[in-house]
Amino acid sequence: MIERAVHTHIITSRHGVPLMLEGADGLIVEVTDGAFHGYRGQLFYDLCKTSVIRLAYAMATELREHPITALALTPGFLRSEAVLDHFGVSEDNWRDAIAADAHFAESETPWLVGRAVVALATDPDVHTRAGRAWSAWDLSRHYGFTDIDGRQPHWDDHLDRAIDKILDGGTPSEDDKLLLSVRLHQLDFDTGRAEQRARVDALLKSQDGALRVDPDED
Repeated sequence: MIERAVHTHIITSRHGVPLMLEGADGLIVEVTDGAFHGYRGQLFYDLCKTSVIRLAYAMATELREHPITALALTPGFLRSEAVLDHFGVSEDNWRDAIAADAHFAESETPWLVGRAVVALATDPDVHTRAGRAWSAWDLSRHYGFTDIDGRQPHWDDHLDRAIDKILDGGTPSEDDKLLLSVRLHQLDFDTGRAEQRARVDALLKSQDGALRVDPDED
């Protein structure tokens, strides 16, 4: 994972940036998973996805005297070809899979993150976003673009609503406990959601045999 998800990014930038320095300006987009600073469920996966965010920050710092912007970008629940295959659906009937996973209703096609890149590349003030991680859903609202079906899925808002519904219910199912446990670690270092994190932690601790994420267990 480190070779394919981090080393490849470094090699690409090592050969691409010198060419970009010869031009008038440039944009480097590091695609990651999640714009948060918490844990992503498995050590090496977490290390790789966090590393490319850091890579964007480090390049932005080193290139600050040049007209090149480096940043990180995350999609939401990506409705890729592999995900469609996993659910046994196609893009034409993807909604049929919502019955198997209600969160799939807020999924997005790869076009959304692609359109986010276009919006960034055509923004004359994109340099103000250098060094940070952004989401396709927030950029969609900011720039006004949509997915190919005209929707503006917002994964973070959806997840917040789902978590709040579980918290308000008070008696989480095993699937709910899994989602709460995942969210608990995602919210590490997120001071803006400290209250939600505290509620999640309290509910999990109140449950006998509450499920916590263990990367060594399937």
